[in-house]
Amino acid sequence: MKPSLHLVLALLFASPVALAAPPTPTVTGAVERTLTAADGASIPVRVLEPHVKARDARTPVALLLHGLTRGKEDWLADAPPTHGGAFTEALRAAGYRVYLLDARHHGERKLPGEKPGLLVKRLHAGEPGPYVSMISGTAADAQVVLTHALEGGRPARVLVAGYSMGAQVALLLAAREPRITHLVTMVPPDIEPTLGDVAPINVVGRVRQRWLLLSANQDEFTPAAQSAALFSAAPSRHKLHRSFDSGHALPRDYLREVQRWLAAER
Repeated sequence: MKPSLHLVLALLFASPVALAAPPTPTVTGAVERTLTAADGASIPVRVLEPHVKARDARTPVALLLHGLTRGKEDWLADAPPTHGGAFTEALRAAGYRVYLLDARHHGERKLPGEKPGLLVKRLHAGEPGPYVSMISGTAADAQVVLTHALEGGRPARVLVAGYSMGAQVALLLAAREPRITHLVTMVPPDIEPTLGDVAPINVVGRVRQRWLLLSANQDEFTPAAQSAALFSAAPSRHKLHRSFDSGHALPRDYLREVQRWLAAER
């Protein structure tokens, strides 16, 4: 019998081996692929095959999106800020095929000497173009990856999850992609509405998926009131908002909240 996501995550959290995992562990069952973006750019993608076969004919899919200055390896290691290795392995053990990609100007897509954080500084200095281009381009790339993932047919569950900037991109993607069934966003940043479609508050009115929003009441990048407003603006009839007593870096226990939500959202 396929182990439940709830059970697998519980076992991983209880395991001291998971806590001691190296920052970039060797991962079995991984396939490296390169897709082509709408503008011709290369999108390096890591595909992690499920550890168990899905019960139905179509394997559930999960697309995971990392934060600013980070990389797709955040979803392979049990290390701050994402602690995503346990989550990824639990998804695979529950039968998901997991897709990871680097945002534009990050990871394998980062040019020598390039510092993605400087794009945010330029944004605050009145030069939003490069930042907007990075976010909109990454959202478009994520849609390309999603389309590739669903070429064999749409499974019953298509999950997109993101942390920080990845949560911002996940919201933009969900607003344009009805093929997504489940959405998990951890501490999406508060982006000025003047930045158009890269601001989640401007697109959340089209988010109808089952949605879990995790925020922090001491988040230096998103005031609690803004998180509440974002949540209220979504028309989804199946949404849940949980807040942690922390800053933008959530405690590792946030994954327990994801565990409970996914186990309940059948």
